[in-house]
Amino acid sequence: MPFSLLIGRDAELSRISHLTGSLFISGPRGAGKSALLAAAAGAARDAGRRVLVLRGGPGPWPLRQLLLAIRHDLAALPAQTGGPALALLGLETDLPPPDPGELPAVVRSAVTAVAAKIPILIVADDVHNLGEDALAALPDDPNVAVLAAGRTPPPDALAALPLLTLPPLGPEDAARLLDERDRSPSARDRATILHRSAGNPAALIEFGSTASPAGGLLAEFTDALAGLPTPVRTLLLYAAAAGFPTDAPRLARAAAITEEVWEPAEHAGLITRSGALIRFSHPLAAEAAYRYASAHLRRRVHHDLAAAFADRPEHQAIQLAAAGSGPDEQVATALEQAAAIFRRRGQRYEATAAMQQSADRSPSPQAAARRLTRAVADARDLRDTAWTAELHAQVWRLTDDPDVLAAAARPAATAMHWAGRPHEAYGIIMAALRAGPPANPADVARLALIAAQIAWVTCDEEHRRGLTQLLAAAGDEPDRAIAAYAQQVIDPAAHTARELLETAVVPAPGTPLTSADRQRLALLGAIAVAEDRVALAAGLLRSSFADDPAASPGFGTLPSLISAMIDAGEWESADWYAEPRQAVGLPAMRVTLAALRALLHALRGDSEAALTMARETWERLDIQGNRASHVRLLRAAGLASADGGDQENGYRYLRSMFDVDGRPLHPYLSSRGVAELAVTAVRCGQQADARTVVARVREAAGAEPSARMTILIDLSEAVLSESDSEELFRKATVDSEYPYERALAHLHYGVWLRRHRSPREARVVLAYAGKVFAKLGARGAAELAAREIAVGATSTDDGPAALTPQERQVAALAAQGLSNRAIAEQLFISARTVGTHLSRVYRKTGISRRHQLGNLS
Repeated sequence: MPFSLLIGRDAELSRISHLTGSLFISGPRGAGKSALLAAAAGAARDAGRRVLVLRGGPGPWPLRQLLLAIRHDLAALPAQTGGPALALLGLETDLPPPDPGELPAVVRSAVTAVAAKIPILIVADDVHNLGEDALAALPDDPNVAVLAAGRTPPPDALAALPLLTLPPLGPEDAARLLDERDRSPSARDRATILHRSAGNPAALIEFGSTASPAGGLLAEFTDALAGLPTPVRTLLLYAAAAGFPTDAPRLARAAAITEEVWEPAEHAGLITRSGALIRFSHPLAAEAAYRYASAHLRRRVHHDLAAAFADRPEHQAIQLAAAGSGPDEQVATALEQAAAIFRRRGQRYEATAAMQQSADRSPSPQAAARRLTRAVADARDLRDTAWTAELHAQVWRLTDDPDVLAAAARPAATAMHWAGRPHEAYGIIMAALRAGPPANPADVARLALIAAQIAWVTCDEEHRRGLTQLLAAAGDEPDRAIAAYAQQVIDPAAHTARELLETAVVPAPGTPLTSADRQRLALLGAIAVAEDRVALAAGLLRSSFADDPAASPGFGTLPSLISAMIDAGEWESADWYAEPRQAVGLPAMRVTLAALRALLHALRGDSEAALTMARETWERLDIQGNRASHVRLLRAAGLASADGGDQENGYRYLRSMFDVDGRPLHPYLSSRGVAELAVTAVRCGQQADARTVVARVREAAGAEPSARMTILIDLSEAVLSESDSEELFRKATVDSEYPYERALAHLHYGVWLRRHRSPREARVVLAYAGKVFAKLGARGAAELAAREIAVGATSTDDGPAALTPQERQVAALAAQGLSNRAIAEQLFISARTVGTHLSRVYRKTGISRRHQLGNLS
């Protein structure tokens, strides 16, 4: 049991596992302090340190227990040092037991003497239970570390120790701890436990158990309640029934208790007061106060509180619901109104719970189903996938109304999609369509939009075919933007959405926008991303979410926004938006953001970080359910491998973005990596295969490819060309809104110029590439441009810059047709080192094809 409290404490556990000095761990009851102490003690013993445990107790008992662990060491000490301590233990010695006032000094001296021979860790839990003598006995010695735990603030004797405060568990760690328990509560109960526990590990465990464990905190708080006067317990019951921190006068009026009787509850550690505000010190303290009363008394208390909250309609509705049971339209309406208030405040749990209660109290199944539909959306926004699915299933049990089912399907499908369950999400949409067409075709169009977002991520052919069916069901005049986006997913080469962007305008800062305005901007932004209008895309997508720049964008907007920022060269902004904090409770979003961060690492030249993140993300990735992230990871790994000198693996990764015949696995993302594939193909002799891929990419781009795709295809063909390719290079280096591609084209054009015509002109072109790369933060590419300039500067009429002996040896073997692995085995070096040597050979000689290595003398 105790070690389950370490879930979510990885950072703290790492710190104490490597502890060499002293530390004080603070936090509320049940936060996991004792579990951390136990883990630290185990790590210290494994490291060969002596662990002494200091516990509270009467008289000299704590100090005697401390010395018992080192009694054998004491016997080996000189009599004047170990003798008093042995006498304290009552063991055989010529010395009399020390006087009580001397005990701290005796213990300090003994522990310090033993620590001179073996390092000691003193572990002290619940230091508020330790007497002054015990704390005074702690040595101040470099060989003695003290690891103590207790409530804040620490005692004066320990105030100088470094402080480690345990915060509440985050939502995901709290859910992980709860889900580890044997009990499997309903999704509704699970959400309630997570909410009420407020991230406290002990509360999560006890709320999640069928029965409170013996000696648990709930039992401790119940015992504390039993010793309080009846008026105090009564006030605590009213405070617990209120369910949130409440002002003392309101509670006193509701309970009809005029005297001020909160002090005993404070002294018992059950509550804290801040001015007139009363709050429980622990979630289990509130639970104990509520459970202590009978069911009949609780109902009366809720009735009294309903009257007391007449000025707070949302809380009055909750109290009215708790005071009664059974269908009641008046209560159901009050709860629905309460949910709206909670929703406006961003209190998603309260809104979801109130809407579900409203449905429970609804007299008719139709009203209940309608209210549950709103609850589904609230649970989605709470990012509780299990609760969303449970509520959605209840809607289907209550009604077969196509309008209601379609309305419930939208948030449910969105939640499943970002939970990493796209096939379930797609099934929810198609099930709603099979139930019958909604009265409003726009409802089908909105389902088609979600299905299109799913199909864009999965690249599943069935999902793309289903879009045609959905658009047909939407009628002759579905929302133009939705239809255009869906058609873009169905047939990217047709570019049916391109015309729509001609009238798209980024709103001026401060422009008032409705929710519908923001949704349309997000949709147009996604279309702009697919059409490579990167500046327009970034502007539209930024405008599509709340005015607060720190606010999180909607479920489907964030990856598109980050992609647009990367393409527009706004890499620092992309970093901020790709942080994991945006993906709490959204597994698929977490993987997507990790893939985008891996790509950013690779573009910057942080090869090891990119490869590490790619491998870790692949372990969590359902490739069939998230083909978009898979392709991003392949590109990141390919760029990182090639940058590290492993051209063969780099090509293998990049080539995997396309199928066996060279067609893009993802119609958008795969094609944007084609130039990098062409460059890597040249470095490892795969030009023929790469030409096949480029041809397929040209087909996929359609008759009128975007300006960006035109640049990338021209650059790819220029790099792979066997003949004069200057015209293609010139076309690829035209001024454009794609800074990375522009710099990439200049880099390889500069290499071509240095090799074929004009080193001086090459330096100008390469310098421009290096400047753009440096501005972007692409350190690896900027360094490559600088090295190419240096190679041109050191070249002479007699030949290129000198190769090292091993570079010549590797080049000679490569010219014979040996693979990197075969060369590595022959020279007793790694294949990666072979790749690094070949990269240097290419840079120094201007050679770009493996078969040309035979021309080196």
